[in-house]
Order: sequence, then C-alpha cells, then structure tokens
Amino acid sequence: MIIYIIFSLFINHLNFYDTQRGDIDVTVTGISNQKGEIMVALFDSPEGFPQNPGKAIKLGKSPAQKGDIVVHLKDVPPGKYAIALFHDTNGDAILNTNFLGIPKEGYGVSNNIKNKLSAPKFQQAIFAHGMDQSALTISINY
Repeated sequence: MIIYIIFSLFINHLNFYDTQRGDIDVTVTGISNQKGEIMVALFDSPEGFPQNPGKAIKLGKSPAQKGDIVVHLKDVPPGKYAIALFHDTNGDAILNTNFLGIPKEGYGVSNNIKNKLSAPKFQQAIFAHGMDQSALTISINY
C-alpha cells in the first residue's frame, strides 16, 4: 500500500509540472527594414541548432519592421532551450547564405552569441525557461 501511495504522489508531481507552461517573448532588436518576416525557432537539444528549424520544437514568426519587434512563443513547458532566428527578407523561409556558408540575411541566437568562424553552438545559447513568462532580447546581425 505504501508503494502505491508513493507511486501516486510521484505521478501527480510529474503531471503538475507537465501542465505548468508559460510563454516566451522574444524581443528582436536592430531589424534593418520591413521586408519579409522574422522567423524564430525554439530548440530543446543541439540537434538541428541553429540551421535546421525542422528540428525545432516550436516555431514563431512576425512581420518585419525596422527597429524592434516581439515574437511570442506560447505554451512552452519549463526547461532549457536555445533560440535561433533570422530575417527572411525574400520570403523563402530559408536563411540564405553565400558559397562559404556565411548568412546573407540577418540572424541571431539566444545569449547573443557571435562566433567568428563557426555557427553558434547550442550549449552557448542555452537559457532557462520557468513556469511563468520568460523574456529574451536578441540582437539581429546583418
């Protein structure tokens, strides 16, 4: 009987945390123009980060406007995440790069990591999201 009670308490504890979700508000600063959209991808693992939004657990977008905007990611469970974003100026939903792989459109990642010779790593961009609303500011690089 004791084992059954402990097991029930454990399951209820897990269910409590599974239902506690919050939003993440991403403020994107330094947008150069109002062409296209700002595309945001939320990752919970290094797989696909930052170049493959198909591996992201949540996607968001907002029409671009010169200056700053906020993109809302709703209903995100608590955890550790990284964000990659880009300014899709030509509307093809792809971060366009030159023949060396250098982005031709504006981009950014959480913690504003800017590596000179490689794409940012997931571990560098991790942030913690709790059960309430989280807010991040990411500067876009052109």
